[in-house]
Amino acid sequence: MKKRLPASRVYIDDVLTGYYVKSEGDLEPNYLITQDARKVYRVKVVATVVREPFLSDDETYGRFQIDDGTGTIWVLGFRDDTRFVKLVSKGDIVQVIGKVAEWRDDKQILVEGVSKVHPNMMILHRFETLKEKAEHAIKARTAFDIYNRYGITAKAKVIAKNKGIDEDLLVTIDELYAIMLERKAYEEEFPEEEVEAAEEEEENPELKKAKKAVLDLLKEKGKPLSHKFIIKKLSREGFDEETIEDAVTRLLAEGEIYEPETGYYEPL
Repeated sequence: MKKRLPASRVYIDDVLTGYYVKSEGDLEPNYLITQDARKVYRVKVVATVVREPFLSDDETYGRFQIDDGTGTIWVLGFRDDTRFVKLVSKGDIVQVIGKVAEWRDDKQILVEGVSKVHPNMMILHRFETLKEKAEHAIKARTAFDIYNRYGITAKAKVIAKNKGIDEDLLVTIDELYAIMLERKAYEEEFPEEEVEAAEEEEENPELKKAKKAVLDLLKEKGKPLSHKFIIKKLSREGFDEETIEDAVTRLLAEGEIYEPETGYYEPL
């Protein structure tokens, strides 16, 4: 039986700003490389559920959104894992364990386990995460210095070993630099304006209509509207709940609307 890889305590911001790597081999796990050169296969996050969980009619897909103060991310469950979605409600403080995934450049967590926790667990998680990051930073600083001087040569590996630095950290730094250079080259070849235009062209027409409908509704009322009201109102106009949810999420991400208080939205 294959041993399950350990889960690393992280902040949501570590996931959102990290680089997702899809392994070439079918049997090799995908992973995330954080900006401070940690290779993460599974994550452990403590956060607040900020949206009511969604479950498809056939219960083969479900999701809920969490926020830990450093960022917001969707937690997804498929097939048997939708049972975890049923365990939580909006406002719950939960500990989530799962694998990082990426869809259209948006990071997500594929849930493997979830449990409601006491509010004090949030403080403990932040402390333990910060402690792990600080311990890693000490080694990473030395590893970056070795790599910047000697690359990933045999000499670099010997020096690292003598300083108590795992060779894998040098390999991770090498991979991190390669990804960053690749991203930089891509951004220079395709300026942000062109990338945004391409993404807009690929956007689902129904989602585009839903985004416009949400914006029009908020501007028409001229006051913050509740999540429940938006869903109810636009459902009557023929939009399904999931599309409305996606529209609100996209508008938040694009800075078109904001949340003056939890569960209420207003145009910027």
